[in-house]
Amino acid sequence: GHLLPLNEAATGQSPKLEIFRASTIASDLVLDRIAFRKELSALLDDFTSIQTAEFLITRIDVERGSDPRVRTTVRFDFTGGVKGGGRAERLGHWQMRWQHAPDGWRVIEWSTLDHLRSRAASPVFTEVTDTALGQNLSFRRQLVPGLDYWASHLDAVFMPRGMGHHGVSVGDFDGDGLDDLYVSQPEGLPNRLFRNKGDGTFEDATDAAGLAILDRTSQALFADVDNDGDQDLILLTRTGPLLFRNDGKGRFTRDPEAFQFKQPLQGSLTSAAMADYDRDGFLDLYLCAYGYFIGVSEDKAGPPSPYHDALNGSPNVLLRNDGRGHFVDVTDQVGLDQNNDRFSFAAAWVDYDEDGWPDLLVANDFGRKNLYRNEGMVNGHLHFSDVAAAAGVEDYGAGMSATFLDYDNDGRMDIYTGNMWTAAGQRVTSEPGFKRDAPAEVRDIYRRHTRGNSLFRNQGNGTFADVTLQAGAEFGRWAWSSDAFDFDNDGWQDLYIVNGMFTRDEDEAAVDVDSFFWRQVVAQSPLTRVSNGAQAQHERNVLLRNNGHGGFDEVSGTAGLDVDQDGRSFAVLDYDEDGDADVILMAPRSSPQLRVFRNDYAAGNASVTIHLTGTKSNRDAIGARVTVEADRVRATRIVMAGSGFLSQHSKALLFGLGKSQRINKVTIAWPGGLVQTFSDVPLNRRVWIEEGSETLRSEPFRTASVAPPAGIVPPSRDAGASASTGT
Repeated sequence: GHLLPLNEAATGQSPKLEIFRASTIASDLVLDRIAFRKELSALLDDFTSIQTAEFLITRIDVERGSDPRVRTTVRFDFTGGVKGGGRAERLGHWQMRWQHAPDGWRVIEWSTLDHLRSRAASPVFTEVTDTALGQNLSFRRQLVPGLDYWASHLDAVFMPRGMGHHGVSVGDFDGDGLDDLYVSQPEGLPNRLFRNKGDGTFEDATDAAGLAILDRTSQALFADVDNDGDQDLILLTRTGPLLFRNDGKGRFTRDPEAFQFKQPLQGSLTSAAMADYDRDGFLDLYLCAYGYFIGVSEDKAGPPSPYHDALNGSPNVLLRNDGRGHFVDVTDQVGLDQNNDRFSFAAAWVDYDEDGWPDLLVANDFGRKNLYRNEGMVNGHLHFSDVAAAAGVEDYGAGMSATFLDYDNDGRMDIYTGNMWTAAGQRVTSEPGFKRDAPAEVRDIYRRHTRGNSLFRNQGNGTFADVTLQAGAEFGRWAWSSDAFDFDNDGWQDLYIVNGMFTRDEDEAAVDVDSFFWRQVVAQSPLTRVSNGAQAQHERNVLLRNNGHGGFDEVSGTAGLDVDQDGRSFAVLDYDEDGDADVILMAPRSSPQLRVFRNDYAAGNASVTIHLTGTKSNRDAIGARVTVEADRVRATRIVMAGSGFLSQHSKALLFGLGKSQRINKVTIAWPGGLVQTFSDVPLNRRVWIEEGSETLRSEPFRTASVAPPAGIVPPSRDAGASASTGT
């Protein structure tokens, strides 16, 4: 068959980035071997070098008969360099038919099912890790080595070889107007705080701030919990949450009496999200718990059961900020005990139905999601109801990430969840004999577990439509943090997914247990244990560009964000204040754990960054809904504290506005209920607005950085780090 399309349609075209999707693919066969070789060669003509050639078999069908043949579906992906220093990518699906011959299996038909190509003339994202962080001794000694290194150098009591569930968070801890970074670490290694110096670099401020915490930490959240004008810090540790109060000068002190639970936590804290759910002006905290160990759920002890819809997990907790320095457990009191028995990885808050009360989305492993609708005050009591089934968002799967976004710019908040896309799982579950004795609906749920991420469009009537496949939003591999930001400033939110599970060093005798997991554990559940295995290894992060017409195109390799590193978390901020979104990646299992990618897209698109300060509402304005209406684009964003997985992005809302020449109107719906409209907001500036004020303040963006690329050379397994982690 033909490997190249007859016709292509441009889904994104600018001097910086070109994207073309096949519109017509020839159905006739190429019978001449020489002609087919030319097609294969032409497929790679764009590249001056090939950096990745990936082939994933997603389906195998056996054609029965006297002359047995096999049909396979293969996902292909080529990435590499092009002339001028840019990058290109070609990806899609092939269908191949095989025939058995005396000397083995031979391909007798090879045709293209779909095809997408993209090309960037110059770098879109540039890694600047060494420039941004490399001058810190603590970074080089502690964060350049990955957790596999530390597992061999620390006592196992402190650092077992683990999952690497440690995130990165963004917040302005010292009040200088610049976003800083806080990096969570396993026990035995101190968490790290890096101060943004405003010159493209970060300096270690951990010890000076009093935040060198040695407890195993999964996530941190910056938030002004007491509304005193500075950013406090909440940490999720092995033993529970910790609150560190900011003295206003960037020095933190732990408050040992901050959290009051009705009963001890029954699982490990995975992640958290904050909102003012009761609209009293103070931020409240929702904690996700996961039962990693058999027995932690007391009467519901044991591994997740049943695998496809586990209901024996640890309960999550809602802590209400009483405004007097305490967070009080109100989980059961407000109705969040409903369906509170799952294996929760992530949560996000947004008022999706626009009734003024923040609602809660929870992503659960081994089963269904929760969507808790905040019903507001009823007879003097506030109550939540789990409406996931009625809203159409139960979304069976290995839920690992949760966020809200407005992907279609209709002003309504849509849902994007991170699950598992697995070629091995798709192969196994598509076989006719897969769980033959199970009901058809159960087999369908297992297949859903392999499909990948999910995108749900808010229909404005309390329900959501699953538009995942038609939008092309499912691919994220073994997805962890899956969230939205507008990387090219065209006004449409794109999707980024960090992924991968266990990648072992090349010199290890690692068994790839991914296929084994689906063939034996899921399909047959034997009492077999495979140790030191590799699972979902060498997966590359995924960037899906929003085409502005309801769909997404993968440009991961072209954009330079297809990082192969067992990622867990990422944070979005404009660290150099040049008006575009930069990305911080956190992949604790690999080296280096922390990486900085500067956005160099620079396609001339307009933007504006809006910083909000609440007065009647919580001071961070968490939950504020901002709509910017320009002459070319209308976009809505929400200020959030915690989304994706183990992540916190900047609270400053960065709006890409494409080729807009002016902003017609900015509307802010504050969490406390006030709605304000501004018509004098300038383009290409940072803007500060205080709740209730009729004026605003603005500053121009800074000139884009031109510092050269600067990555980090990973250390060898036995060298490159000292047991000391000094600053």
